Amino acid sequence: MLVFAPQATERLSYILDYLLIERLGISYKLTDNIDYFKKSQNNKINYSNEIEEGCLNIPLEMLLFEENICLQKFETSTDKNWHKIFYVKAYNEVPDFKITTQFLRFDLLAASFYLLSRYEEYLPNKKDRHQRFKASNSLAFTENFLEIPLVDIWVIKLKEILKNLYPAIEIKETNFKQINTIDIDFAYKYYGQSFGALTRKFFGSILKGKPDKNCFFIPEKDPYDSYDYLLTTANKKNIKTVFFFLLADYGAYDKNISPKSSAFIKLAQSLKNSNTCGIHPSYQSNLHSINLKQEFISFEKIIGAKPTHSRQHFLKLNLPSTYENIEKVGIQNDYTMAYSDAIGFRASTCFPFPFFNLLNNKKSTLQIHPSCLMDVVLKNQLLFAPAEAIEKIKQLKAQVKTVNGQFISIWHNSSFDQSQGWKGWDKVYQSLFE
Repeated sequence: MLVFAPQATERLSYILDYLLIERLGISYKLTDNIDYFKKSQNNKINYSNEIEEGCLNIPLEMLLFEENICLQKFETSTDKNWHKIFYVKAYNEVPDFKITTQFLRFDLLAASFYLLSRYEEYLPNKKDRHQRFKASNSLAFTENFLEIPLVDIWVIKLKEILKNLYPAIEIKETNFKQINTIDIDFAYKYYGQSFGALTRKFFGSILKGKPDKNCFFIPEKDPYDSYDYLLTTANKKNIKTVFFFLLADYGAYDKNISPKSSAFIKLAQSLKNSNTCGIHPSYQSNLHSINLKQEFISFEKIIGAKPTHSRQHFLKLNLPSTYENIEKVGIQNDYTMAYSDAIGFRASTCFPFPFFNLLNNKKSTLQIHPSCLMDVVLKNQLLFAPAEAIEKIKQLKAQVKTVNGQFISIWHNSSFDQSQGWKGWDKVYQSLFE
């Protein structure tokens, strides 16, 4: 594929690499020589505001040719073919072509880049009390496409246009894939806890008006020991499971049992044998980088290998610093791209994509794996009953299947404790695999 653009930039190369090479399997060459482009007999895309005959024309906005980060001015509109579009731009004149020519009404490249780069998260915005970007601040939320993988819908439409224009072109096909991910924030409720931790837990339960005598009379089956059930349910459908371990020192928002305890080490080593295991960088590690290094050392000691997969505890994601920090210590795949206060597609895609750092305008080797739902959001944020959660999961999974994407969910081993309001949520977990 020959692509004309007035100049080559890091942003343009990133989005062309992603849309053409990674998603469609189409190699391309970029040129700024319009005469060469016009004479070429290759399959062609013209990215400019002057329409050319016999190729796909995409109108150009300036986003991909800028190096700074500034407030973007655009309006979204509904489109029967593309669902939602923005960076709408009309060509000054559309000639009566003698050969097949296609042209778009909006800058697909800039719009896709805006969503995938999470451009809006770099702009001034009001964060929540944990300094996280809120779903309600996003374009997808305000324009009502958060629960739709919009970029993936656009890719399918782009594929159709290119196939119509160039029938002989070979385009990569994808298949639906499901990945089950589990965060271990609390490995056990009682088992493996120190006497001090159990004492704190007991007095905390008194303050809540629900004295928990199990702190001193530990039950034979720990309420958070759901690991066999989690894996058996997923394995019945041959679904891969990824576990993320919280390995922090005890803190206000990091309350797992000690990673030095024999109970934790035994659990982690048993799970690593047949599952992918990653690190769950702590709340504190977002504030102090030395904590992150210590947690990586703990992971390597327990697992016997350095972690390459991660998801931030509390989904604490600040761009670009969070991704810069984990990349420095060797993380290759991150699963944090989801909201803590809403379900849906934070980056408007259900496919993995490389991180693009807007501060230095560079593509990263870090792969982002977006999730579209989390158990605690369904229950505690949206206040869904189990039956409502099952229906919403069904809807989200159908969206992912429509685009043959990756359906990644976030669950916790602690999300079955009936004393904490999780009665019936075993059926919700099962519904993930139906």
